Amino acid sequence: MRRKLIWYSILGGAFITLLAIGLRHAGINRPVPYLTYAGVYLMDSFFQKFLEWIPWQYADNLISEVALFLVLNILGYAVVIFLLLRIFFPDRSSELPPLTGKK
Repeated sequence: MRRKLIWYSILGGAFITLLAIGLRHAGINRPVPYLTYAGVYLMDSFFQKFLEWIPWQYADNLISEVALFLVLNILGYAVVIFLLLRIFFPDRSSELPPLTGKK
């Protein structure tokens, strides 16, 4: 069940990101900033700091920066979607380990 939720979360994050790119391409710019930036703090400061941690041969060109931005955006939304899905679809596994270590 958890593996399904992870895949649904990643696909949902990719869908939101691609929706924002499609809206921007179509000329609808009003909702796009809310869809393409998972968080102001994340995309403003962490993204720039994250680019400094990567060796220059990987983060020195525009293509790798855009790819990294898309990956971070998709993962940001995937985390939020996963947490929401865990609330509505909790893991009801009957094979939970005992709390005391005894069977």
